[in-house]
Amino acid sequence: MLLCAILFSHEAAGGEQVSDEEPAICQQLQPPESKSEQLVDWLLQNGSKMKQEGCWQTYIQLGTQGMQEAAAQSRYQERVRIAMDVSSMYFYLGDYDDCRKLAEEASNYAHEHEDWDGYVSSLSLLSGVARAQGHKEAIDYAEKGMEVLQKRRPVDPYLEAKTLYNLGAAHSDVGEPDLDRARVALVKSHALYHYLNDPYEIVRSGLRLARIDYLDGDYDRALTVIRSIEPLIEGARSQMLYHFMLAKIHHRKKNWGKARAEALESLALADRLNAKVDGERARAWLAAIDNKTFVED
Repeated sequence: MLLCAILFSHEAAGGEQVSDEEPAICQQLQPPESKSEQLVDWLLQNGSKMKQEGCWQTYIQLGTQGMQEAAAQSRYQERVRIAMDVSSMYFYLGDYDDCRKLAEEASNYAHEHEDWDGYVSSLSLLSGVARAQGHKEAIDYAEKGMEVLQKRRPVDPYLEAKTLYNLGAAHSDVGEPDLDRARVALVKSHALYHYLNDPYEIVRSGLRLARIDYLDGDYDRALTVIRSIEPLIEGARSQMLYHFMLAKIHHRKKNWGKARAEALESLALADRLNAKVDGERARAWLAAIDNKTFVED
């Protein structure tokens, strides 16, 4: 039965060790040892914080235990919510296969049991990992998510913002970019995150909007967008993406010294977070900067 089998294959990972490379705050973000039965609630409450701070391997370890605890309590919806958070952590680490597998299992479960918020969230994850792997189905997943949302009103604004973000990102990254459609979706997403007063997501969607301007060749406008979100930037992942976007813009403007300094900052953060894909990208841009050549984005 799916309720009992979902994600079982991932539970063996629970014994893996937390990386010493994670930020120091990850050692503080730990559930109370004396209240192991409350691990599920603790994970659901602290997942966003751990994601923002770069505690991805820590969450994978704790989340795997949390899935077991949720199953023991017959809290299967919560188990899927934790699974999607674990899937996100795999995504940030560049482990797209495990990310996709968990997201697919969560998606199937949510659809079967008419958990529509969970289903839309899983479609966003599937869109994100498909986009990262260069698959055109990233757009299909995001559009499917929007379709489900439009049939269910009122809509959770956070879920709508997340779905719009992935739709805009997919239109800008996959196949032939449609920057106009990407901008429309991302402007709406960015506005919703402002309404929700979510600094982390304001930064994330703002950097995406800056990327649209970058791809459109309007580098000064991209810098203006980045300056508008600079005061809100916190956490290692946001800083990594911020420095990387600046490196790319200065690279295109032939500001070689600034570009190199920003790329080095991004690379140092990627290595610290063990974000392998982001580290590879930063190294590729460093090589292009040092050789004063351009690479296809």
